[in-house]
Amino acid sequence: MTKTLRLIIVASVVLLAACGKSQPAADAKPANPARELASADVLTARVAPVADSLPFTGTLSALSSSVLASQIDGTVSEVKVREGERVKAGQVLATIDSEELRQSVAEQSARLSNNESQLRLAKIKLNQQRELAGKGFISKTALDEAESAYVVKAGELEAQRSQLARARKQLSYTVVHAPITGVVYERKINPGEQIVKNARLFAVADLSVLEIAATLPSRQISQVKTGLPARFSVEGLSERFKGQLVRINPVASTSTRSFTVYVRVENKDGVLKGGQFVKGALVLKEVNDHVALPLAAINDRSGKPWVMVVKNGKLEKRPVTLLLTSESERQAAATGVSAGEAVLSAALLGMKPGDAVMLPRAG
Repeated sequence: MTKTLRLIIVASVVLLAACGKSQPAADAKPANPARELASADVLTARVAPVADSLPFTGTLSALSSSVLASQIDGTVSEVKVREGERVKAGQVLATIDSEELRQSVAEQSARLSNNESQLRLAKIKLNQQRELAGKGFISKTALDEAESAYVVKAGELEAQRSQLARARKQLSYTVVHAPITGVVYERKINPGEQIVKNARLFAVADLSVLEIAATLPSRQISQVKTGLPARFSVEGLSERFKGQLVRINPVASTSTRSFTVYVRVENKDGVLKGGQFVKGALVLKEVNDHVALPLAAINDRSGKPWVMVVKNGKLEKRPVTLLLTSESERQAAATGVSAGEAVLSAALLGMKPGDAVMLPRAG
């Protein structure tokens, strides 16, 4: 072998050795990168109230309201209020002109004066007859007749007083007063209109206290009792309102077999209005001082429930104890997770305990 050939062979061996060192082993595997979670994948555990409740819908109505109808025939002479105005009990709302009633009062007053005069005269005659009878100048029959005449005149006087009181009562109906303190929500008359007895005049409602009439199916009525708190929302308002169950109709509707319950609502500030549609729930039980987790985040709720917590950049299986589960709110009050910890909001496909993850980037 020539010197040149040996040099070529040595160079080839060195080159092959260098190439072998630079290539990775065939069976080496790259490390799995941490998966970045989306904002929808994770939530921050927080303390919040969780309630077991029965949902309901209903309409707000005034606890106290009144519809005023005319007690007489007549012509409307003045209307002092309009719809939407607040009124106090006893305030004058309208006046009705009735000449016939005024004449009736005048006539009955005159008759009363006449009866009073006749009774006084009968009293004088009776005293005279008693004096004569005492002296034996008249018979017992004549005295009885005088006493009878006096009794008749006294009865006629009392009857006339009743007639006058009735006429004055009718005349008082010409002034229409508010029966309660509240808001005029209906006005059906205008000045100059002719009205008849029983014609609708006004409707007044006290909106400081409202009620909701809600229906519950028969399978749920055994769970409720008076005094239960209620929470509800109103269309067009973001605020949540509170009420209390005050009455339960013990007889079910024959058509739906459902029961009507009544929720009382304080409305001193007047935010709520009569006739508004509401959606709410009767609170059967409530937990206020524990972490609230959505049911979608809890695994195996029927056996040994657990959630997936992000701890030190990895997923950790964390057992939890469910204190109260609310199907209507789709969440549960639980122990085992502290407020502020990051929890997977639902099971993620392919993710398991020990996997490396990154929380969503702020912003």
